[in-house]
Amino acid sequence: MFYTIYKITNKINAKFYIGKHQTMNLDDGYMGSGKLIKAAIKKYGIENFTKEILFILQTEDEMNAKEAELVIVSEKTYNLCPGGRGGFGYINQNGLNNLNKNWELIGAKTSLRLKGQRNPSMTKILKERHALGLVKYNTFLGKNHTELSKSKISETKKRLGTQSGEKNSQFGKPRSEEVKAKIRQTLLNKKQKFSS
Repeated sequence: MFYTIYKITNKINAKFYIGKHQTMNLDDGYMGSGKLIKAAIKKYGIENFTKEILFILQTEDEMNAKEAELVIVSEKTYNLCPGGRGGFGYINQNGLNNLNKNWELIGAKTSLRLKGQRNPSMTKILKERHALGLVKYNTFLGKNHTELSKSKISETKKRLGTQSGEKNSQFGKPRSEEVKAKIRQTLLNKKQKFSS
């Protein structure tokens, strides 16, 4: 058995993914199991990625330690979480497989494991996922705020003084009938697009 640490690099934007893999065949064509790297390969095509094996280690523990040492979550990588965890060995050893239905215990173990670690900015992750087509914005499109929600928004704006009176970007700029008609048509088009 080979315990490997590999690096997959996007030839187009130089972003990379570092992962670990246990295999009997170093040329098995494995290209990672991370969500972002899979989506990137789908988007750019496998021909735009290179894979290199950085280390071949003796044990799974050594492999996990080396991955933990190398993986850094940043805008330059496709990695979503720090290395050293995951894989079937980790899942089975920690009772996280699908046969174990004690989700409360799984959540507690995960929380304890991640406590004190710095998580990457969710905004950056969402932007990356949006760029790859995995997340859609405008998730509120076609929905309406409740009256309670509207009143809370209104109270907050009044309290903070944002977008009211002279602070409103449209203050003193009445809209012409032509502009109103264009806005109306744009909103109607969005509504029709959403409902179809």
